[in-house]
Amino acid sequence: MHFLPLLLAGVAAAAPSPVLSVQPAPPPSTIKILNVTAIGSGCPVGHAFVNVDATGTIFDVAFDQYVVTVGPGSSASDSRKNCRVSINLSFPAGYQFSIIETRFQGYASLADGQTGVCRAGYTFSGDSSQEVVFQKNLVAPYDDNYNLLAGVGIESFSKCGTTAILNVNSEVRITPITSPSKGAMTIDSFDGNVHVIFKTNWKTCK
Repeated sequence: MHFLPLLLAGVAAAAPSPVLSVQPAPPPSTIKILNVTAIGSGCPVGHAFVNVDATGTIFDVAFDQYVVTVGPGSSASDSRKNCRVSINLSFPAGYQFSIIETRFQGYASLADGQTGVCRAGYTFSGDSSQEVVFQKNLVAPYDDNYNLLAGVGIESFSKCGTTAILNVNSEVRITPITSPSKGAMTIDSFDGNVHVIFKTNWKTCK
């Protein structure tokens, strides 16, 4: 499993003026992943395998039932599944973070006329208005691995404080629901690293 960077940027301590400022990034040792949880039809209890390394800075979630199918023998509910991964972060008082890069990896086998979709929406708990969405569309014929990369520069700032929960709401689906041919699509893993690179992209706490 390759650990891919979830690069996070901080925000300066509270100040009377809302003017943006640039400050040195906090040392990596001051930012920790407290825990990672997963819940949803694509990651039922016992079927999402979370690993956080000893430093508390690298995480990986692997799935063994995040699979959708259409075609003979499949029901409407088999065509779509979802999973919410919640990453509980601890950090110094007065800082906030933004999403810079993450990646989902999976596989799809699609027959003519079918479209596969992998979608991920990123929000911090308590501020759903700032959801940032990425989507990967796969058009048949398709029989290969794929990945969904959330690109550099995306910002969804957490609330000020010393902890924040980053929710990653993902789903995978195939259309049309009814198809004469078999189609399948998976999400196999979601990886991240919280301290490979720090950007000086800061925002005043309010």
